[in-house]
Amino acid sequence: MIDYLFFKFYRLWKYSSYSEIAVYAALLILAVFLNCNIHTIWGVLEQYKILPYPTRTMYNVSLGLIFILLCIRFYWKRRYKAVIEKFNEKPNKNNLLILILYIFLSLFLFVLEAFYSKGKI
Repeated sequence: MIDYLFFKFYRLWKYSSYSEIAVYAALLILAVFLNCNIHTIWGVLEQYKILPYPTRTMYNVSLGLIFILLCIRFYWKRRYKAVIEKFNEKPNKNNLLILILYIFLSLFLFVLEAFYSKGKI
């Protein structure tokens, strides 16, 4: 699933802006969304007093760590090229819906959890 999301973010960036940095941009966007998902779960666990409330430093460290792990995963032996080739060969029906659904749900749940933890909901 991470490979597929990387590929879709790569294609999105490649056709919308500077194609030279599409791999880096896809990794950064994917890191931000994965970090958003992790902090949503973290916030829910904080509601039940299982984990402490994440500080700004914890957020930045987790984002950096996720980005570094993604870089290692995709740049080790130039794996990103194999992922791009693999998904370029597959047909693209209804694949955009998966990406839009992932983005929407990630952001919606993140905002919902943030408002809930602050007592706004």
